[in-house]
Amino acid sequence: TARMCPSIILFILVAFVSPCYARTLELIAAGDVTLAARILENPKPAQLFSDAARERIASADIFLWNCETSGPSKLSKPSQFIFHADGTLFSEFSLKNGVAITANNHVFDGYQEGAKNLVTLLEAAQIRHHGLYDVQAGYFPLLVTQPPDPAVYVLTGSPMSQFGSGPDLVTQNYPSLLEEIRLLRAAEPQSIIVVYAHDGLEYQPAPTARQHWWARQFAQAGTDVVLFSHNHQYCGIEVLEKTPRQTLVAWSLGNFLFGGNLKWKSRSDVRMLSVQIDTESGNKTAKWING
Repeated sequence: TARMCPSIILFILVAFVSPCYARTLELIAAGDVTLAARILENPKPAQLFSDAARERIASADIFLWNCETSGPSKLSKPSQFIFHADGTLFSEFSLKNGVAITANNHVFDGYQEGAKNLVTLLEAAQIRHHGLYDVQAGYFPLLVTQPPDPAVYVLTGSPMSQFGSGPDLVTQNYPSLLEEIRLLRAAEPQSIIVVYAHDGLEYQPAPTARQHWWARQFAQAGTDVVLFSHNHQYCGIEVLEKTPRQTLVAWSLGNFLFGGNLKWKSRSDVRMLSVQIDTESGNKTAKWING
């Protein structure tokens, strides 16, 4: 028989052992959610999503939402905007592709006790979460995909340490978050990195100078997608073309289930952001899903 060319043998081996990532990955991102306060005044029927909405969310690879809620606590911060949850309706957000983001100010409405109890509520409802971490254990990016998909990591943080946090349970500040991005990009150059950050000026429908500055810092460090929430407004989407990975930035995801909770059943202005990532080329596009 004819001898096979070594280059052909190498090609065959590579074809068998190399994973195929050539597909489009969809990330759906929702903004601020509080499963407490006025939404609990009329909890029946306890269905936050229509069947069609739940099916659409479940069709995505990843669903991120900002959990601005404290667990029950004996103490509260001195503020008129306090959100303590008892676990009611948490099961509605139990989705296999879902991750609750807990790097925000309201998780500490009940100080560390409330934050720890929030973690207990999330885990009892089988909801993955990321943001709160124990200072002794350290901070770790969250891997949200499984092989053969490319590695997709979520990192979370806020501009500064949150009032009421600690001494054991805290969220990541921006300088530390930036260092984590650099370390992860160096360790896994082919991974997809998503940053969900709690920042913005409340009720201003435009990003702040601080958001612009840090978004570019995160992008230069190797982030693929930067998502902001906090200002209770829907803001624009931008691709930072002159960055290593042409980072896509959503300047604010607005309210998902937060403002106007008294009439949440009749709201039609809710949006989610669908981010499409071509895992081969790295090209990113995004569009709002309305209704």
